[in-house]
Amino acid sequence: MEFVERENWGAPASSPAAYLAMTRGVKIHYLGTKYTSRAHSLCDDYVRSIRAAHLANVEENYVDIAYTALVCEHGTVFEGRGTHKRPGANGNTMLNGQDYAVCALLGDEGMTVPTDPMLNGLRDAIEWLRRSGDAGDWIGGHRDGYATECPGDALYAWVERGAPRPEGTVTVPTPAGIYIVRDHDTLSVVARRLDVIWQDLAEVNGLRPPYTIYPGQKLHVPARDKPEIPPYPGEAAFVIGRRSAAVVDLDERLVALGFTRHNDGNGYQPGPLFTEYTRLNVADFQRARAQLRGDPDGYPGPLTWTLLHS
Repeated sequence: MEFVERENWGAPASSPAAYLAMTRGVKIHYLGTKYTSRAHSLCDDYVRSIRAAHLANVEENYVDIAYTALVCEHGTVFEGRGTHKRPGANGNTMLNGQDYAVCALLGDEGMTVPTDPMLNGLRDAIEWLRRSGDAGDWIGGHRDGYATECPGDALYAWVERGAPRPEGTVTVPTPAGIYIVRDHDTLSVVARRLDVIWQDLAEVNGLRPPYTIYPGQKLHVPARDKPEIPPYPGEAAFVIGRRSAAVVDLDERLVALGFTRHNDGNGYQPGPLFTEYTRLNVADFQRARAQLRGDPDGYPGPLTWTLLHS
């Protein structure tokens, strides 16, 4: 299971939604709008856009993204409101208290048929909610109990079959949070919380996400040296409107770690100027680290600097 926690795609660590002790089961949803297939690096941007749209919906008055979880075409599960939180997507208060709501990033135009990785991800989400959220065994679609086309005919047909994993796929859990998925003659290895190790494997062995390893293939596992952390330049380097070579270094680390959602609309680029966009992206990084989230002001102190370079 490739799982992205709320704070790692840009939401606050915990949803303000009401507590939910248990559910009958899980309802599957789709977007119900046009959706176009995209690179995996852009999926978290889309999840953030959904949350922003929900928060801006005055009529529905959502307190957060409406879904319990969302699954992209690549099979990644993005934590939405999360376990033991009442969803806001099932149609009314009673239905929202009855089942969790998992949304496939799938449209009614454009990309309308779920991929095998997406179906695996949806199944991962269902099993996660049963394991960690006290969800019951029932699986249905949004249209079950509410007048809607959601989750679309193609996805609903899969739900009606009992939401099985794609034919020929067997998932075997292994220690340390790694899951090995056998799919035909390949082994696809997905690591949770071991991103850096797999990046090293990719660089040394020429692998690319999702780090597919073929039977009999031997891997060289690189030794990991302790990263060299440049000296902290001092608070004076990080003042809105001030230029510093340290800001270029800071920006490069933010880009490398994926904390770039705040920008002028032309993407976030490394540069010597410490801007409000820089501060907001640093604040996102601080919220994503337990040691820093108590005061995510966006101004790098010695600890923020060290963690950015670790």
